[in-house]
Amino acid sequence: MKPRGSEYLPPGAPPRIVMIAMEELFLGYVLNALDERDKQAVEAYLAEHPEAREQLAIVERCLVPLAVDADAEAPPLLVERTLAKVAEAECAEKPVLSELPKAPRLSPSATPPGGTWWRRADLLVAICLLITVGGVGVVFLGRLLWANPIIECKDNLRRYYVALQQYRDFHGQLPDPTGEAPPRDVAGIYRPMLDDAGMSVTRDGCPGVGSLQSCSVSLQALRKMTIAEFQEHAARLSMCYAYSLGYRDGAGVYHPPGDCPDAGRSQTPIMADRPPAEGIMQNSVNHGGAGQNVLFADGAVKFLPQRTFGAGDDIFVNRNGIVAAGVDATDIVLGHSAARVK
Repeated sequence: MKPRGSEYLPPGAPPRIVMIAMEELFLGYVLNALDERDKQAVEAYLAEHPEAREQLAIVERCLVPLAVDADAEAPPLLVERTLAKVAEAECAEKPVLSELPKAPRLSPSATPPGGTWWRRADLLVAICLLITVGGVGVVFLGRLLWANPIIECKDNLRRYYVALQQYRDFHGQLPDPTGEAPPRDVAGIYRPMLDDAGMSVTRDGCPGVGSLQSCSVSLQALRKMTIAEFQEHAARLSMCYAYSLGYRDGAGVYHPPGDCPDAGRSQTPIMADRPPAEGIMQNSVNHGGAGQNVLFADGAVKFLPQRTFGAGDDIFVNRNGIVAAGVDATDIVLGHSAARVK
């Protein structure tokens, strides 16, 4: 049985987000403000997840102080102020309603002198209102928890863009995997190349996959490794992100990542969330399969719900269906850490 609001969570939402969405209903459960369906859903969840009972106990303990104000009279216009806040929040979330005027500000005379807007009794009324108007808290929390890792990941990619441009200013081009002798010409080599040039990115791991970090081995150490030793490290050079493998023109000449006219920079991806394993035609695993953040050569970062871009170009394989350099300037391939240019 699904609780109210869970239908708004993205498909395949991680268990942690489902758990938090359910725990949001604990407030209504303790206050006996849920409808029968939600009440049964909470009880079923508690029966299947004994550890959640401790969370329910915490909610109950947090509400104990409200008993002190149980008989207190609510301040004037509390209901109107709460509904105004809810309406503004909902309008901000729905573009169709974004043009509606904001709720009017209350005049100073409407506020009781010497008092504050939110007391414990006010909180109790506000909680009941939010639960009654349709699970607004659950919907907003689900969206927020899902979107935050994507936003933080975009910030990480923007940091990479700054480091990549600094590298380009100094070397005349972006890090080029083919600058390393085979089999070290892998996509992930860009990361130690940035480190070697003094252009490290401190916040490296994608928030969508927790604290996963890149390999800390230096470029010089990688060059001294045997082929077998390097191949062990190749997949860990850039575990969270994919990097451009460049392309070959009609004459077979290789062009490194980001090699495009200025007019095409907004259409040229250079980094993205890591792809799934080769042969699996799905989205990146970084954000639960919902899509991938993609960094373009002009510095823009976009979240693509599909792994195709523009006229249907798959950003994780070339037009021949393999993970390798593109077959022309419009065929961009972002390879996983161990992917070779070939």
